[in-house]
Amino acid sequence: MVTYYLYQKKVYDKYSTSMRESLDLPNIPEYVSIKDAAKLLGVSDKRVYAYIEEGRLPAVRAAHVIMIPLEEVNRFKPKITGRPRKNTPMWRTSPDDNMLLTISIFVNLWADRQERFKQTLDEIKQSGEHIFPGTVARYILRSQTHPGRVEILLIWRSTAIPDEKAREQALDEVRQALADMVDWSSARYDTGEVLIHT
Repeated sequence: MVTYYLYQKKVYDKYSTSMRESLDLPNIPEYVSIKDAAKLLGVSDKRVYAYIEEGRLPAVRAAHVIMIPLEEVNRFKPKITGRPRKNTPMWRTSPDDNMLLTISIFVNLWADRQERFKQTLDEIKQSGEHIFPGTVARYILRSQTHPGRVEILLIWRSTAIPDEKAREQALDEVRQALADMVDWSSARYDTGEVLIHT
């Protein structure tokens, strides 16, 4: 009996997954699919299913299609993962033979492309592309002092930083990906070394 149940569940899971992937979902005003909700929240489809099962995200089912009110997705705040930090970390220095090196790129966005820029960053995050091999941290910051200006901050350990050719190739791929949103002629580059850090 248990074996038959597991077989049925496996067939259903496979069938329902293939249906979800192959269905051309209709556009229902004010509702989004699981996949669209995952993109909006910056999480996986599986995580959205978990939010629904936990009762944290309301959804409606129409046959085999699950739809979520767009308003609920926009209002949804995922819980912070991990334990909250109790102590502020102290300043540290890196050893001379393994110091932190940085590249900062300050560049202007085209005025009418800021929303498209944000969407492209979401796509980059979802795809896992443009990770700049060897980096220990990567940030893309929007300036509040100078609206329309962003900073790309890349941090490497000196023992793991790729050679200049590899860094330039990775940067060139990002330039191409953002070419129609970023005024690369305005770019200002700065390299540095971290003196103290947390």
